[in-house]
Amino acid sequence: MDLLIALCVVAAVLLLGLASAPSAAGDRRRGERGSWFATLVEHHHRRLRAARLHVDARTFTLACLASPPLLLLAGLILGSPVVAAGGCLAGLALPRLYLDALVRAQRRRTEAEAPRLLQILVAALAAGRTYLEALVEARTRITDRCLRDDLDHLIAQFHLDVPLERSIAEVRAATAGRNLALVWDNLAICIGHRIPASRAQGLLGEIASTVQFNTQVQQEVHARTSGQRLQIWLLAAIVPGLFLYLRLVDRDFFAVLDGTLTGRLLLLPAAVCLEVLGVVLSFRVSRVEP
Repeated sequence: MDLLIALCVVAAVLLLGLASAPSAAGDRRRGERGSWFATLVEHHHRRLRAARLHVDARTFTLACLASPPLLLLAGLILGSPVVAAGGCLAGLALPRLYLDALVRAQRRRTEAEAPRLLQILVAALAAGRTYLEALVEARTRITDRCLRDDLDHLIAQFHLDVPLERSIAEVRAATAGRNLALVWDNLAICIGHRIPASRAQGLLGEIASTVQFNTQVQQEVHARTSGQRLQIWLLAAIVPGLFLYLRLVDRDFFAVLDGTLTGRLLLLPAAVCLEVLGVVLSFRVSRVEP
């Protein structure tokens, strides 16, 4: 009966995930999308590029598909339906949460460098330099490693006779931050329409105030929510702290939890799952995207 309940829970979670998953192609026709596996690989490829992970998208997709049933089987071998269901849910959610965390971290780093990049480009173009010379100047003065890699890619592609606007479009596709994406979009438009560097300097100068304002808002929001995130960690530490304290003070208090199959295989794994779920939901509720 426990095995049947666990399988029903897993099936319900899988059906819910499939029903609530966003469409990957939008208004494209089914023939243009290709197979669902190719669509999933392409989605993971974009996310891995945004997270700056040099991992094969196909291998990562196969690992994501294989981890839920493997964790489910491991939980059933241990004899706990709760562990099996929790392992399956972890296999479904952890890869996505891991990528989202890396993308958010990458976005924070690049967004902080966007005003500096824009300032360097505007100053270089105002001094009469070409677009390539402005990008080379930015490469020598930018401190963010990932942004330097993007600039290296642009310069190397130009020397291979690839148009700058095409290389910028490739870099733009892997950019997670909206401020840096705004810089790349306007720079690609200027280069693609053969706008003189002197006029492009004025256009990029116009968006400098917008980028600076967006960066200040993001920094203010991050500062205001840092205290809330600290409170979430403190509240999350209270429950395991009380558990360890009571176990050290009086071991007989947990006689039912330690001495019965229900306690070891149901109550304790359920408590761990609820604790982790509470922390994840708290962070998602408190997240503010400026």
